[in-house]
Formats: sequence, structure tokens, C-alpha cells
Amino acid sequence: MWTLSVVRGGAVLYLLAAPMLAEAWQTTTPPVVACRAAGQLAGWDLLEHTITLKSDSGQYFEFHYNDSTTFATADATFRPDDIGILEGLNIDDRLCVEAFQADRQDTASRVRVTLRGEIDDRDKRELVRWQAESLFGTVRAVDPINHRITVSVPNSSDVSVDAAGSVAFWTLPAAADDPADAVRGNWESLAAGDAIYVRGERVTSTHAMRASLVVSGGFRSFGGSVESMEPLTSLVRLRDFRSGRIRPVRFDFMSIYVVGENAVPGARDRRLYRATVGDLKRGDAVLIMGRENEQTGAIDAFILITGFSPGGVLQPGPGQSANWIFQAIGFGGRRP
Repeated sequence: MWTLSVVRGGAVLYLLAAPMLAEAWQTTTPPVVACRAAGQLAGWDLLEHTITLKSDSGQYFEFHYNDSTTFATADATFRPDDIGILEGLNIDDRLCVEAFQADRQDTASRVRVTLRGEIDDRDKRELVRWQAESLFGTVRAVDPINHRITVSVPNSSDVSVDAAGSVAFWTLPAAADDPADAVRGNWESLAAGDAIYVRGERVTSTHAMRASLVVSGGFRSFGGSVESMEPLTSLVRLRDFRSGRIRPVRFDFMSIYVVGENAVPGARDRRLYRATVGDLKRGDAVLIMGRENEQTGAIDAFILITGFSPGGVLQPGPGQSANWIFQAIGFGGRRP
């Protein structure tokens, strides 16, 4: 549990914070100094001069600061004012405690700050790229000899998919409502008229794509920002990054995950941590995976994924497959 201490007009609202374990993280460009503790800013207490962080795994950590503690963003360095107010910080900013004071091991000496707006902008760019490397359409023709799939895409030219080499084939059964229900597929499981989802690499300036993963059965992904959330009616309105349109998505708000670095000591891979609707806000960049009904266009979401760290939403950790997220959400029966 956390609360926030704010001084306004002589009134003080106190914040209480439960302790948590420190957890390290790293960006895609590793920092010079590793984090001693890291997480989203959950609150601070002006009287006690403490800051509470929430890690990706949902643990809480409290540390002290004083007038010698420096906070550094990408553009500026600042210190608390005379009464301990940190004008440069906002709830949900990402903090990395790089060092503690030699004579006070519970008091930070240097803190690196990544503003929540910077994280949101980065997540949006990443998900736009993700969508550009994804394809959803209908199988028009299958050529197993030359390992080619011709995919018909609405309002666009057909796309020739090169599925030679190491390509993972999956099929989502018609009655499935969970990624863990997906079963291994192959060339024989594909037929003209099938709804198909492809992940891979677009061939520049052509209507062609090299596949690394193929899923039949109506499965697909959507990258966008949260326009609104209506838990009582099981509805998320998503502003699609690709089209700009707002898509209504049916979702029960149960399978929400945050991507973060594995908290196991020594591990460097990335994994999913459970989250709740309370961790989301309007404008958050998210990836929704689910099924689209070909006849009605209705979207039923299986899972919603986001990320609040400089490590990104979908970037793999060292040694992880580029398509690690599909294993993480349950493909092959592995539950997140």
C-alpha cells in the first residue's frame, strides 16, 4: 500500500509505504552505473523525506533523500527544495537509485529519472514498429514446395510471405479463448480462406515479407493507446497506432501484464508480471492480443501487455528469442 504526502495551504496529507525488495533493470543501452533499486514513483513523504517505488514485479521499496541527493533526467539535474519538494518529479516517473550515501545507506546520493512521458513516447514508437512487422489477412494460396503463402489483406495488395527456414507454425482452435490453447501447426494445417497472422520482416519497397512465426485461426495483435476503460461492461477503447481509428475491444480486465526484467538474481531475460486495471491510465501504450471475428469485425482480447521501464515493452533480453513474448503469453502451454 502507498500514499502520497503533499503540502498545500499548510495542510499535510501523509503517505505510508509498505517496504519492497530492490530490483535492478537496464535499458537497451546499458547505463554506466547499474541501479541499486528501480521502479515507478508511487509516492513520497515530505516530512520523512522518503520516496516509494513500485517495481515491475509489484514489490515496493522505500528510500530516503536529503538536500544533497541529486536527481538527473535526460535534460537536467536538480535537488529537493528547502522543504523537500521535488518539483521535477511526477507519479509514475521511472527512478533508478544509482548510489547511496556512504554514511547513510538508506539515503540515496544519486538518482536517475526517466519521465513517464518519455517512456510512453518510446513505447508508442516500439509498438508502431511491432505492428509494421505483423501481418493479418486471409490465405489466398499456399505453395509448400517453394515455402510461399499469398495473403490477401483488406484495402491493400496481396502480400507474398516467404516461410522458408525456421518458422514456428501455430493454430488457434475455433473455440479457444486463451493463447495456451494454441497447438503446433504446419504447412498441412493451412488452406485457402484461413485467417492468418504473420510475424516477420518486411522486404523494403515490396509487397513481400519473410516470416518467423505464423498463426492461423483468427489470432492477431493490436498496438495502440488506451482511449478509455469500462471494466463494468468489459470494454476497452483502443486508438490503433496504425490506422488512428478507435477500436472497441471486449476484455475482462483479468489478464493484464507488465513487461520487466526477471527479478531472479543473476537473470537477464525479460518476463511478464501480473498487473491490474489500476496500473493503467488513459493514453498508455499497450499491446492487445486476441481474436478478430472475420464476419463482424468484433475483437475479443485474451491479454493486454504494457511496460513502464526504459527496457521497452517487447524487446527481448540477452539470449531471448525475438518472439519470446509468444512463449510468455502461453503458446505451447507455458502460462505467464
